[in-house]
Amino acid sequence: MFAKILGIIFALFIICFVAIFIEEVFLGGRRLRLAKKACLERKRVEGDNV
Repeated sequence: MFAKILGIIFALFIICFVAIFIEEVFLGGRRLRLAKKACLERKRVEGDNV
């Protein structure tokens, strides 16, 4: 019983790790978030100057 629970927890950990890896590598991850943040900041600054 303990081994089964431990196996399920380990499987969930692996699934989460793979999901994070796919998000970071294939969907832009941190670079995309930083680019969006920079774009919003640029729009805010340009809006203040107008």
